[in-house]
Amino acid sequence: MKAQRLNLLPDTIGICKGDSVFLDIKSPSISKNASYQWTIPNKGIIQHASSYLAKQQGNYSIRVLSGNSVFTDSCYVKFYSKPRLFLNDTVICNSSSAIIDTKNPSYKYNWSNDETGTKVRIETAGKYWVKINNKGCSAIDTFNVSFFQSSSANFGNDITFCMSDENKALSIKPSADTKVLWSNGSISYSIAPTKKGIYWVKTENKTCGVRVDSANVILKACDCEMIIPNSFTPNEDDRNDYFFPVLQCEYSHFTMTISDRWGNVVFVGNSVNSKWDGRFKGNLCPDDIYVYEIEAIEKLSEKKVPKKGKISLFR
Repeated sequence: MKAQRLNLLPDTIGICKGDSVFLDIKSPSISKNASYQWTIPNKGIIQHASSYLAKQQGNYSIRVLSGNSVFTDSCYVKFYSKPRLFLNDTVICNSSSAIIDTKNPSYKYNWSNDETGTKVRIETAGKYWVKINNKGCSAIDTFNVSFFQSSSANFGNDITFCMSDENKALSIKPSADTKVLWSNGSISYSIAPTKKGIYWVKTENKTCGVRVDSANVILKACDCEMIIPNSFTPNEDDRNDYFFPVLQCEYSHFTMTISDRWGNVVFVGNSVNSKWDGRFKGNLCPDDIYVYEIEAIEKLSEKKVPKKGKISLFR
């Protein structure tokens, strides 16, 4: 009886070393009462059922006697090394995304976020996994991704302030375990720049190490700017003898009040041309720090412009 070749098994099956695979014969051409003869690597010919558990690498052939027909086929079981991938838990500093790269294009990948490439972008903290496939031999590796902000600066390369701004500030929002040092020696989370130039801040923590951010501070006179000095010397030498703001716009209302450190009013001016000569009721005021308050309304926009600050008087 001549044997017929029938597609009963795949040509090749790949499995991991140490694993096993069932070779199962199913075909509508084979009767229920068929007999099976397997040829197994290192064991020769054995009688068996329609399936066989293959545990060795090599060629497996099958001879099936079904009624008056004889069918044959074969399959090579190949062992592959189990893929090894050790993705460490990752902490990403000062970024909103992480790139996890396997650096091995010889394997196939299926990530827990449905990506299939050798690397994946992750934007949410959490636990992830990747299934690695080496020609039928697979393994799964899990890893955690977390994001950490060591500092969050509110400035870019250049930042511009109006000279009259009372709340000029460079600030960061570091974590609780972060050390902070500014270029002016401050260790606080915020500084007020007093002059133009480059300011830098260094942050340091155990998780992300050292980071340095910098900004170029520009001070300029803005539209309707009030340029207010912080000191004057009323000693009648015709230099800096009066305290007054330099105005760049017209105002429909203007009042300037100056008080001493105890809140006593020593000067009130109701004109944009008002100037304080450092006297109260004709008498010289002592060298000290005084407080000015300005209430003004811009003529064109009707915008209220309140100003408050300190002025040093010394002769």
